[in-house]
Amino acid sequence: MSNALVPTISGNQLSWSALLNNPTRLNTFVARLAADMLIADAIFTPAGNIVQGGALLYDVMLHGSNYSLRDIAQRAPGAEYQITYSDPTRDLATPVDWGSKVKILDEERSRFDPVVLVNRIIALANTIARKIDQLALATVEAALSKYSIASVSGHNWTTLTTVGPLDAITPNSQRPTADIANAALLARADDLGYKPPDTLILHPQEQSSLRIGYGYELPQVLAAVGIENVRTSMQVTPGTAYVCPSGVAGLLAFEPVPYGSTDVGVPGGGIGSGGKAGLVTEIIPDRESRSTWVQSYCVPAFAVVVPGAIRKITGLAG
Repeated sequence: MSNALVPTISGNQLSWSALLNNPTRLNTFVARLAADMLIADAIFTPAGNIVQGGALLYDVMLHGSNYSLRDIAQRAPGAEYQITYSDPTRDLATPVDWGSKVKILDEERSRFDPVVLVNRIIALANTIARKIDQLALATVEAALSKYSIASVSGHNWTTLTTVGPLDAITPNSQRPTADIANAALLARADDLGYKPPDTLILHPQEQSSLRIGYGYELPQVLAAVGIENVRTSMQVTPGTAYVCPSGVAGLLAFEPVPYGSTDVGVPGGGIGSGGKAGLVTEIIPDRESRSTWVQSYCVPAFAVVVPGAIRKITGLAG
């Protein structure tokens, strides 16, 4: 079914004039392309507010702070309930401004095959998606280090053998499922009150090892250790993986742009929210050079609010 928000090619002709005269439609096009490739949403969920005042202040849920400092006490008639609240651990997420632009000449619009111009916009979306995921993973790594969140030393997934002589088959305790289960156990042992890990984030290299080792049984094998979603990205360091409950570990907020705009769209709407708090695509005519600039940017702030909910597995490539 066609989507009115996404430009279509009819008879191999794309109406670039209409597209470049409609920044909202072009923004949806770029956002959709970028969102299809992102893994950040597996870790971060949109915040309920936009970034104001230059930073996002948030509480960090850590093991030991997930319960009140004191246990609740039985109340005697006429007495007050005991105060159990303790000061939370707080952190600050600073928004960063990232963007890119491409130039489209008038001559290119009239002479080039539409696919060439589409590829240029796709490259713009790819670049945005890559940067968002790089920022997301860098924020996760910083939080895991800052709060000393234990990782799991995994096994070499490239040597996984599930079929053959008994003495050649990889023992259960050395299989990828053992590494995933151990990582999930660490997350659950913190008893943070969130759902068990259901998402596996890894480099395509490790996904290939899983597919080769388990074959058609892979979906059932992953389900047996609680994994419902597998997300891959070239931005994940080869030989590593992350296990987490989807969208629990962090919050993603955006500073409203452009500056001074009163239309902030959907608060915390994220990439492609349709407003000014997310991805923005602007069309900038440059008539002196008979060209048009397509500029896309966003100002995200990543906050890891439950660092213990995401666990890293290392050593998967030997």
